[in-house]
Amino acid sequence: METVESPFANVIVACSLLSCFALLLSSPIRKFFISRGWSNNRIIFIEKSLRLLPIILFLILLIRYIIAHFTLDSSHVHVAFHLNSDSQYSHRIMSLFAGYDGASIMMMSILLATHLILSFNSSIIIIRSKDMVDRWFSLLWIICLTGILPEQTFEIVNSNEFAPVSIDLLVMSAKNGMSSSMMFGILLGFGPHAMELAPSEKLTRPLLFTIGILGMISILFGPLESLTPLANNVWDITIFSVPEIIRMSTIVTSLMIFCLVPIIIHYSENIDSKIPAGKNRSTGLAVSILIGFFSLICFSFILLSPEWSNASIFYELLSELFPILLFALIFSLLPIIGLDERSRPELHGWRYGLFVGLLIGSLNSSLISLSLLNGWIIAVFLSLTIPIIVESSPLLSSKLKMFNVGTSVIMCISAIVSINLFSDMHYVLPSLGIISIFLMEINNSQLPKHIQPA
Repeated sequence: METVESPFANVIVACSLLSCFALLLSSPIRKFFISRGWSNNRIIFIEKSLRLLPIILFLILLIRYIIAHFTLDSSHVHVAFHLNSDSQYSHRIMSLFAGYDGASIMMMSILLATHLILSFNSSIIIIRSKDMVDRWFSLLWIICLTGILPEQTFEIVNSNEFAPVSIDLLVMSAKNGMSSSMMFGILLGFGPHAMELAPSEKLTRPLLFTIGILGMISILFGPLESLTPLANNVWDITIFSVPEIIRMSTIVTSLMIFCLVPIIIHYSENIDSKIPAGKNRSTGLAVSILIGFFSLICFSFILLSPEWSNASIFYELLSELFPILLFALIFSLLPIIGLDERSRPELHGWRYGLFVGLLIGSLNSSLISLSLLNGWIIAVFLSLTIPIIVESSPLLSSKLKMFNVGTSVIMCISAIVSINLFSDMHYVLPSLGIISIFLMEINNSQLPKHIQPA
């Protein structure tokens, strides 16, 4: 059975990607038309259109996908491989979730539903900036379209023949696909909003703490193999050369970013609001960036050296570190032109650069996701503790400094011990994520109770 790409689906996906880039620039586009004297109604129309366009384009593909299953259109490869000419309606529904292509597209639909519910019902959660949520969502949606959605999802077959899997296999695959799409779809759909939750110690911190822990547990115990078959294997360097590992790495990186980063952002903002920058701020910034850069390189060497030569590792890192460091540099320089008024804006930008750079980089290389993620966790965690250790201020007590020194040492030792005990990144990465959350909570508990004036 010969399969070919669907020109219609390719055009819709391409247009959807363009709409995502337009959504990234939604705020500048609206400001441009405001400067031209456009009315508020027209500006609101543009704003809503840019937000809805990626959603509408995906719904076209999703509806087409669903209709093909209910009408038993065997020209669609997913229908031909999972159903036959007399399949029951219950089997047609289950087949929507079967296989990692079915689980992926249904995960994206649940992600989208979660995003829409939170976007159009402001009473559920309160966010600081809709524009920032749009940017995070558009970035996540680009990752889903290009790195998570399998290429064969919308392929078509030349002959109208069925080659269905067995009913037992269909049912088992559908059950796993339903659980994985629900779990990961809700977590990722909540992610862009979690990044911008309005600060409130009574609600925000417990919620973000829960999302972070659930995200790490979902990587550790969740049915990732329903989204990518290789996730059921050992995640060590022997599979880095397999092309399919890139897709799994993108999924894992997305979960790490959109589940772990929101609570990191919350803790960093809590530090900046309660402890304004003191003396030696520039030294704290420099040390944080240098140690972060060293962590990215060092932990990659620790992980890869048993199988790769130093020359090979160095060659790979030259290209693999480029997107991370490029975005980190760009974001750390943005505060200089007045785009951030926080106590430590350049360090805040450095963290955001690490977030975005790692996510973008995972689209092209499994090495970034499964080896650099270890150093990434250390780099981000130390960017929270080093300024507290290095800076001098009346608010920075010896007790607070000692707690940050202790948690920094524990985090580094945990990473080294975990990597040496477990070659399987499936255990190491989420474990380090959970450890970092609890250590950040310990540091956070030692901060002054009241926000200090800048």
